[in-house]
Amino acid sequence: MKSITPSRYHPLQVSLHWLTVLLVFAAFILGKTMSSLPNNDSAKLTPLAIHMSIGILTLLVIVVRFITRMKLPRPAHASTGNVFLDWLGKAVHYALYALVFLMAVSGMSLSLQAGLVPIVFGGSGAPLPADFFDFAARALHGFIAPALLLLVLLHVGAAFYHQLFIKDKLFSRMWYGK
Repeated sequence: MKSITPSRYHPLQVSLHWLTVLLVFAAFILGKTMSSLPNNDSAKLTPLAIHMSIGILTLLVIVVRFITRMKLPRPAHASTGNVFLDWLGKAVHYALYALVFLMAVSGMSLSLQAGLVPIVFGGSGAPLPADFFDFAARALHGFIAPALLLLVLLHVGAAFYHQLFIKDKLFSRMWYGK
């Protein structure tokens, strides 16, 4: 029996893709906004709790997304006609998975190093650390964020290149339909 290559991603993959987009965008915006608040301001606790929750949810979604990517049928790679660009496209997809995963893990590591769980979620009343940059995981978290943003921009740019210049209807692959 011959396997048929689908022309678009499975609806579960589409849903997980767009959920990942929303979660990463929300975590990034909240993280940038929250970083301007001083750590001794109690108003920082609520956005920090939301940011941490989004990070944990993002980790779960990206792991499920990667597993389903390996298990579900998917369309053939969208070729540009250029060997290097095709290789780069595949590399960027895996790098996006890796950076989203590492972003969440570095955030969890920072949380553990700084003892944030009892402060943010446990109502311990203890103050936040004076400076998150005192913790090694903060440097990694801060390095990954702009790298992830650059990869996302590259990914979006490549998608528009496919759609508008190659005209291969790439957008329809990552949306719902027949």
